[in-house]
Amino acid sequence: MFLDEIRNKLGACGEILPFTLAMLSRDKLVISGIKSVLSVDEGLVRLRLAGAKVAVSGKDLTIAEIGGGDVYIKGRIGGVNFEES
Repeated sequence: MFLDEIRNKLGACGEILPFTLAMLSRDKLVISGIKSVLSVDEGLVRLRLAGAKVAVSGKDLTIAEIGGGDVYIKGRIGGVNFEES
């Protein structure tokens, strides 16, 4: 996604940005740097990231697209919570 562009602008190399999260609107969310999908249902999407897990809660949640370490989530986003791995 845009992770390489961010690294270039910051003048950084390596794994300083193990993941990024971008809210495109209240109904769209993009997370880069995912390692795996732990669970998906219409009220909760759980993902494993480098060093953490993230839970996206809301209504009518679906994974619209996934690939290359990026996941695109659609639905009414209610919250994003992080857990230690």
